[in-house]
Amino acid sequence: MVIGAFVLVGLLVIGFVYEQVSRRRDTRRPYPGEMIDVGGYRLHFTDDGQGTPTVVIIHGAGDCSYSWMHIRKELSKFTRVITYDRAGMGSSDPGPEPIPEHTVKELHSLLSATGASGPYVLVGHSLGGLIARLYASEYPNQVAGFVFLDSTHESLKDDVKFKKGFAMIGFMTKILRLVSPVGFPRFLGNVLGIIPMFGNEISYYKQQLSAEEFRQWKERVYSIMSGKTAGLEFKGAWAHLDAAANQLQNSLEKPPFGDLPIAVVNNPGFGAHWIEMQKELASRSTNHIHKTSDHKGHSLQMPRPEYVIEAIQHVVEQVQERNGQTLAESYQEPAIV
Repeated sequence: MVIGAFVLVGLLVIGFVYEQVSRRRDTRRPYPGEMIDVGGYRLHFTDDGQGTPTVVIIHGAGDCSYSWMHIRKELSKFTRVITYDRAGMGSSDPGPEPIPEHTVKELHSLLSATGASGPYVLVGHSLGGLIARLYASEYPNQVAGFVFLDSTHESLKDDVKFKKGFAMIGFMTKILRLVSPVGFPRFLGNVLGIIPMFGNEISYYKQQLSAEEFRQWKERVYSIMSGKTAGLEFKGAWAHLDAAANQLQNSLEKPPFGDLPIAVVNNPGFGAHWIEMQKELASRSTNHIHKTSDHKGHSLQMPRPEYVIEAIQHVVEQVQERNGQTLAESYQEPAIV
């Protein structure tokens, strides 16, 4: 009994030292992108490629822009693309509580600060899809098209099963935060290859990144697990659902987005009802496409990046056709100096 207690204490001490050393090493490692002030705190963002329209990727709850590194690279080959981490996520500074008013204002402040002119193609994954629609409600003239990737649907605010699932995720984030100081999440990821919320999607992502990029992504995930913002984002999802549902209900235009280009891609793992909700999202414009992936996984940009890239390119081309452009005309090679 006493020996077991000594062993446990020893393991906790080793884990604590391992975690602290790892965190100090992480802070010294250079990361892609820049930091930009959005009104009292800074956001981490990347800005790549040339041309119009600018694609803006809005990550899901508890996630960050580092989950989109491979997508960003491919998109930058044919247009300008911006990724960013919301306050307290990824490499961004802590900021206001992630409620709808703040997430929408934060995105608008970021885009204004970068100088990227709209209208934009908003790519929203999961909670990011709700943020994209709320942004469009606040700044309708700044949105040229949407890509919804396994986007959270407004009707889920009254879904008991969904509420229980979110409650479980919220509980898991609390547990991970509690055990993070002794290196448990890092041990799971680095030694056992297990990162909660990503499942077997990790194996796909590892193949698509360099060893350094994959290390950067894992470090940002561990950082998120050790903080409180991920839990607040999952909790704040309900306020986003309510706000988006009210927006949809009060929309005077039918369909709500007219003929704005929309592409929807979803994973098949959440069942037939989820797929029907995704089809409904697509139907909010007369100009839409919808596709269900043949691989399970909520972070579908990892198992099926080609589906995501095709959907985004489709919407970009639709926007360019409206503007009398072609993909080649829109893209301008950076000047050689």
